[in-house]
Amino acid sequence: MKKIIPDFIIDADNVYRTRRYIIKQVLSLETPAIEDNGIMSYDTFYKRTPTRDKQYELIFSDRKRVNGKRLPSTMYSRKYID
Repeated sequence: MKKIIPDFIIDADNVYRTRRYIIKQVLSLETPAIEDNGIMSYDTFYKRTPTRDKQYELIFSDRKRVNGKRLPSTMYSRKYID
């Protein structure tokens, strides 16, 4: 049986869920020469579907808070996927 890894897991530093979306956070340290350092979060919002919810539940069923939490960052960008 072939295992399929959901897109919201690939290269993610954090994954959490809201009422409408499953969000993948990819974090990076930004060190500009002039300004202070900052944490950049590249967020991808995947619309919740029954298939994605089932995958999420299987992967994160052992979490104390199954929906998870967003990791704080000083900057972010967002991308939405249906």
